[in-house]
Amino acid sequence: MSPRVKLDEWEKLVEQMRRFGRSGDVTTDEGRVHVDFGSAEIEVSQDGTLRTGMPLHDFAHDDTVEVVVDHDSGTLTVESDTVSYTFRRPGG
Repeated sequence: MSPRVKLDEWEKLVEQMRRFGRSGDVTTDEGRVHVDFGSAEIEVSQDGTLRTGMPLHDFAHDDTVEVVVDHDSGTLTVESDTVSYTFRRPGG
């Protein structure tokens, strides 16, 4: 089962992001966690801001409520009342 983590469970979210980003460079500071895979990156902030970047595609959202991390398939899905967005980890 893929963990569903709400932003108010910040320490749990950071732990899941570290695991998700194990093949990349994970940094945390001042209420944000950033994972850089070289060819793609994802950042989640405690205030609900999500930013991703990869060749030919960027995404930003300011009302992130919940993050679903599927370590086996290499996906991280952000869900809110208005959007559902899935980031795929490079290399799976």
